[in-house]
Amino acid sequence: MKSSRKYTLGLIGCGAMGTAIAHGAVITEYLERYQICVYDHHEQRTRDLCRNESFAYMENEKDVASQSHITLIAVQPQALDACLEKLKGTKIECLLTIVAGIPTSYYREKLGQDVPVIRAMPNMALSIGEGATALCMSDNTSADDYDFVFKLFASMGISRTIPESQMSQIISVNGSTPAYFYVFLNSLLKDATSRGIEDESARALLVQTMIGAGKLLQEHQADAIEDLIKEVCTEGGTTIEAVRSFEKNGLDRMVHEADDACIKRAEEIGSRK
Repeated sequence: MKSSRKYTLGLIGCGAMGTAIAHGAVITEYLERYQICVYDHHEQRTRDLCRNESFAYMENEKDVASQSHITLIAVQPQALDACLEKLKGTKIECLLTIVAGIPTSYYREKLGQDVPVIRAMPNMALSIGEGATALCMSDNTSADDYDFVFKLFASMGISRTIPESQMSQIISVNGSTPAYFYVFLNSLLKDATSRGIEDESARALLVQTMIGAGKLLQEHQADAIEDLIKEVCTEGGTTIEAVRSFEKNGLDRMVHEADDACIKRAEEIGSRK
């Protein structure tokens, strides 16, 4: 990846996810701090991040894009149009975006230039090197730039390339699903404490159980998940009764409806003109 720009990665939008990506790139040693510059319209947020992480402070969006090879847009969907308006007229070498639902063509149309665009759908575990990111790119993106971005996210967990037509659907696979797991875990915790189990003990046991189950899934990737469920469920035992209750009460249907709502919102965001 060759570039005459001063910074390798320029971040526009220093919210939770943008900060997680910049921080994760550093703690995994994929990038050095001096290779990253940042800007957020909340000046104090930008200054705090620069002070804490030693990133370069930029005055505005154009400065970020003009001085960086990869320009990462990590703003809220409702702030995207204003951001792109401010970037008009700036020569952008490669645009990386984590804004949900917005197709690559939208950026080129709004910017008035045939800028290469890479879309990413990551999740917050990037900040601890355990993220999962889905990626796609516009046809004019160079192989070197895409490889760099793919490896950037892979350094913080795992990366997978998917067709752009599936980028809204993938949100319900790895983007929003940490919240799904937290919701389920919180329900288990509330139920445990309602039965008199001490909060700290219940939470510690539940969290470790989730971690352990995830690691077992990693070690048994060739096995069907249904087979792993059967290993825990003994006929005539306790666990199988809980699983049957989930089935009876329509857990699959509830998940499908939740995913529908998530995907519908992504498509609504992406339908802007």
